[in-house]
Amino acid sequence: MTSYAKRMGIKSRLLPDLSLALGTSEVNLLELTSAYGVFANQGVRVAPIYILSVEDKNGKVLEQSRTVAEEVLSPETALTMTSMMESVLENGTAASARALGFTAPAAGKTGTTDDYTDAWFVGYVPGAVTGVWVGFDRKQKIGPGMTGAAAALPIWVDVMLAATKGRPAQDFPVPSGVVSRLICVETGLLANPACPSTEIELFREGSEPTGYCNVHTGTAKPQQETPDFHETDTEAPADERLRL
Repeated sequence: MTSYAKRMGIKSRLLPDLSLALGTSEVNLLELTSAYGVFANQGVRVAPIYILSVEDKNGKVLEQSRTVAEEVLSPETALTMTSMMESVLENGTAASARALGFTAPAAGKTGTTDDYTDAWFVGYVPGAVTGVWVGFDRKQKIGPGMTGAAAALPIWVDVMLAATKGRPAQDFPVPSGVVSRLICVETGLLANPACPSTEIELFREGSEPTGYCNVHTGTAKPQQETPDFHETDTEAPADERLRL
């Protein structure tokens, strides 16, 4: 995991232990946003630059920045990650982005640290990535229920609505080495007709499940209530959820 992170532009020190997957090592917003840009750019990392060029008063270019691009993930791996993070905006912790007015295909992830001291959302569309962090210079509680979905996501929506205004919505391109399968959400196996909750998921060819769900083996799909992810912040504990 640490080698992947370094390839994608993370320069902060990462502790190579199991808790790293839960976010126990800290990185800065530029690093994280740049790393997510790899997924948006089909596996190609472009080093962030602050100044495109410097010109004199007559328009003569004195300095010109050069874009440095490197493929650090395969397009198939990048799209698999994108597919998983698209679910975050469709029926996960960032689903309220749709209720806030952002309807274009997008992927991303919320983040909330202990005691609501940091709130994050990093998300992207084809061609653009934006990261938002909410917190204080010195670590202190932002406020009750201030999760990534409640504090950072609305800012991201405002920025991305402006960034994509006037541009047609685009789907993420699908490389040839990716296949789709209808799976059972509960088991992760290929779905049977009786599976109560199913999703189409993308897989790198050869890594897709081949066995069918062995839990829901009937032929009729049971009735199931669908929670309204668009109205409440599902990332917070039930007694601290905010209506969004």
